[in-house]
Amino acid sequence: MRLPEHVTVCEVGTRDGFQIEPEFIPTEQKVEVVDLLTDAGVPRIEVTSFVSPKAVPQLRDAEAVMAGIRRRPGTRYAALVPNDKGAARAADAGVDVIHTVVSASESHNLANVNMTIAESIAKLRAVGQIAGRAGVAMNCGISTSFGCPFEGDVPVAHLETVVARLVDLGARGIGLADTTGMANPRQVTEVLERLMPRFPGIEWTLHTHDTRAMAIPNILAAMECGVTNFDASIGGLGGCPFAPGASGNVCTEDLVHCLGAMRVATGIDLTKLIAVAKRVQHIIGRPLPGQVMKAGPSTRRYAPPDSVSAKLSGATRA
Repeated sequence: MRLPEHVTVCEVGTRDGFQIEPEFIPTEQKVEVVDLLTDAGVPRIEVTSFVSPKAVPQLRDAEAVMAGIRRRPGTRYAALVPNDKGAARAADAGVDVIHTVVSASESHNLANVNMTIAESIAKLRAVGQIAGRAGVAMNCGISTSFGCPFEGDVPVAHLETVVARLVDLGARGIGLADTTGMANPRQVTEVLERLMPRFPGIEWTLHTHDTRAMAIPNILAAMECGVTNFDASIGGLGGCPFAPGASGNVCTEDLVHCLGAMRVATGIDLTKLIAVAKRVQHIIGRPLPGQVMKAGPSTRRYAPPDSVSAKLSGATRA
């Protein structure tokens, strides 16, 4: 496999994961989780979203969370914004990066933000202007890049058109999101092989959901194409509320474990990351889908049963 030596993981659980939890998570616990992720060495964290409290009540404390976190040099703290008002709030809160999102399919965009794709992109122009004045980078995510739960296939030519319009707005990074886990590795390869040469200089990110257990295979395919930025969610939290059947994002600690086993560096302390996942599971109050926090890393060893130890000892003496 043609794998990079290092990849960058962006943690999105405190936004994409927390936003759909029905019980409000206290601000101090959100701050705690971000700080624990920082301490584990996570290089990028999508902390929260500056969205209307009526739309996403769980994240109504966005300013307080950003003000409360302990920032580490070298970590980039981002927030998702839906419009220029949210962008202004995010810039005032001191985010390092503004993330935006538009869907590749009209029906999902209407379900998600109650706007057509054209209307969303028009609003993102104002977001880009605010980000530019504030000296903050703007990265644009494209939901349903690999398929829509309402429309089915999303033609790659249509996706390319959306990317082109976002690049024209000043996006420095483009995130392709497999919102409902419909992608497969061959498709990911074909899409990236078409888009990446067409838009040189863009930082590409893959945002995967593990709805059909295809997230890590799709990430491996993207890595072979040269993508080195991946979103993930602690414990496997998340799921799009406007996409039927969408389960959580790829699990951060599972991904970091997989990459480490293949000698692809992330700069993240897996032991600390597993501890964060267990803390988040306690906060949420239900089992989360992450596997490594249950099984431990593959380097974990156990003492053999006494009967086996006795036989091994006898074989050694013989």
